[in-house]
Amino acid sequence: MANAKETLEKIAKAIGIVTDNVAETVKETVEDVAENVGEAVDNTVDAVEETIEDAKETIEDVIDDVKEVVSDVVETVGEAIEDAGETVKEVAEAIDPTPQIDRVKELESQIDELKNILKEALETKTEEVVPELPVDDKGLTHSPEKAVEKKAVKISKKGGKSIIDNVFKYINN
Repeated sequence: MANAKETLEKIAKAIGIVTDNVAETVKETVEDVAENVGEAVDNTVDAVEETIEDAKETIEDVIDDVKEVVSDVVETVGEAIEDAGETVKEVAEAIDPTPQIDRVKELESQIDELKNILKEALETKTEEVVPELPVDDKGLTHSPEKAVEKKAVKISKKGGKSIIDNVFKYINN
């Protein structure tokens, strides 16, 4: 980025002002500006546009450089984190590996015991015990071939199987 002095010098060069004798050139430029206002404005606009384009390109280059630097930093940090994680694991294993090894051995012994129990269970033959049902000597109380009929409850003292039977008995007696 150019500072204000450099910008004024570029504008002065574009207009045709010499920077050494600023006081003399200011008087001359006032007279020239009146005559060449159109040309000066065009030259100034062109210079500003070029400066803006240069600034845009510079900014884009800076942005690309920043992105590259950030990606490099992220990769470096990621590698550092992975290295730290591996170091922590190694230190943890170096400090106290015995409880894990003892636990694994204990679990393996339990698995072996269970395998032995299964082998013994499969090898031994068990007798099938069938429970005996109690036997009733009473015999059959009904014929298995005959359909079971429901006994009708008597409705009155006169007897009858249904209300209609009772009605006919009442009418006939």
